[in-house]
Amino acid sequence: MPAVQKAVTYLDIDIFCRVIDNFGDAGVMWRLARALRAEGYAVRLIIDDPTTLCALAGCDSHTPIEKIGSNESIEVCLWEKDWDTASCPLLPASVVIEGFACRLPSDYQAKMAKTSPAWFNIDYFSAEDWIENCHLVPSIDPSSGLIKTNYFPGVTEKSGGLIIEKDYEHNRHRLIFGSGFKADEKDYEHNRHLFLMKQPKDTNTLRVLFFAYPYGPIEKIAQALCEAKRSIELSVTQCEAGQLLAQAVSKQINSRVTVNSLPFVSQKDFDHLLWSSDIVFIRGEDSAARAMIAGVPFLWHIYHQDDDVHMLKLRALEGRFENCFEDKALFKKWSQLQEAMNEGEFDPDIFSDLIDGLDQWKKASECFSKKIKAIGSLAEKLSEQIKKI
Repeated sequence: MPAVQKAVTYLDIDIFCRVIDNFGDAGVMWRLARALRAEGYAVRLIIDDPTTLCALAGCDSHTPIEKIGSNESIEVCLWEKDWDTASCPLLPASVVIEGFACRLPSDYQAKMAKTSPAWFNIDYFSAEDWIENCHLVPSIDPSSGLIKTNYFPGVTEKSGGLIIEKDYEHNRHRLIFGSGFKADEKDYEHNRHLFLMKQPKDTNTLRVLFFAYPYGPIEKIAQALCEAKRSIELSVTQCEAGQLLAQAVSKQINSRVTVNSLPFVSQKDFDHLLWSSDIVFIRGEDSAARAMIAGVPFLWHIYHQDDDVHMLKLRALEGRFENCFEDKALFKKWSQLQEAMNEGEFDPDIFSDLIDGLDQWKKASECFSKKIKAIGSLAEKLSEQIKKI
């Protein structure tokens, strides 16, 4: 007699996202939506800026909102402005995720009181100690009595981890060891930058990826790159800081830096850039997390906050990283240069020392990547919490 298979009920999830600045908010929530879909959930992403999401998803800017997530089997819905003050036509899902305490439409939240869905707030990433005491701590909404669980991404066992796709290692191995970009002529023109970065390079040439904020020490970074002892293939992303750095490098005399200005790349393709680089200047939250997971040597240009709160977050991450450096002097130089960069300075001599110690820097970065992966993916850990409720 054949075994009777147990019926599987797939929960539906609503993810709410307000795009405040740059691509960070949408980037994290889109990545989370994709990862939860891969966990088997039916996902609806409600976002107030579909144009930003189009770019991240690799869609044309004129793509209808209902088509943006079709390739990922994700429903994308426009968060209408009047929902904040008037009625919202959406019915609550079984699980509701609030991105970065974005505040749900009041009418939607009132409906939640009748259905009692599992409710999570996904907070910003941090390596600070205090998040371990706040992760998974419930709070009670005074108006409805519903419980909202606070979820903190991080890099320790007691945090919520980082989002790591189920096929991450497969895709990385395919790029590094296989021919990950077999494509027709049309695809080549669209992804030319990825094909070029996959080509063999001179063993003495460094591939450097630059993705930072325009208020950084651009001129000093350009000087350090041009004074490096090794030739550099510099890929600058399509952002204001990238354009400024390309201009600054072009003014340097006797430079051995060649500049490749990249088009905007989709979220999936960004990993390819990281895997193909020797050193990356990285900004924000989602992109920095990807650099950590990739195990590539990085300098983090963190988003600046009032009262230098960002420097506390930066030093907390450095503290988590320290044990991965066998060469403590090299760790000190990495921390020193990274902190100085976030305070408007950049020392060419220290950067040169880091390049000289690149093998050890790479080894430390790979060590940290292994630690992050051992914690488990945020999406899998969140799914475990959902199943408990």
